[in-house]
Amino acid sequence: MRHKVFIGIGSNLNKIKNIKSCISKIKNDYENIKLSPVYETRAMGFDGPNFYNLVCSFNTTEDIYKLKEKLNKIELNHGRNFNETKYSSRTLDIDILYYNNLILSDDKIKIPRKEIIEYDFVLQPLIDIDAEFIHPVLLIPNNKIEEKHDIKKHIIAKVDINL
Repeated sequence: MRHKVFIGIGSNLNKIKNIKSCISKIKNDYENIKLSPVYETRAMGFDGPNFYNLVCSFNTTEDIYKLKEKLNKIELNHGRNFNETKYSSRTLDIDILYYNNLILSDDKIKIPRKEIIEYDFVLQPLIDIDAEFIHPVLLIPNNKIEEKHDIKKHIIAKVDINL
């Protein structure tokens, strides 16, 4: 069975190199890939370099736990340390935002991610690639979420990176 997945990708250390390498790996492993524009945002909760953030959607036959395991491996292969403090610089941060219309909350995965209804650097790229996708908890499309939620504005600019 094919599953439609949306992931958030962010980096603020060697960001262009790490994001390009991550996208290359995803293109090798998955199909029907769509990429949002890349957005620059300030570091939140700490002083550090600005982040680049984007959203990628693709299809997979993997179950959500296998997908999470593979995405964590991509992060580790890019120098990610999972013992880092919550607000700190990242070589690569990959979050599963949506997995079909799955609603799941356990000790490994919380989906849909709450950041969708909190931050513009998550919501705007989702709108860019699939404005009509229905949030499985709210039961409204991505492009209507901002009407009902106070979305924190962190986007500084759209960045032109050739992915």
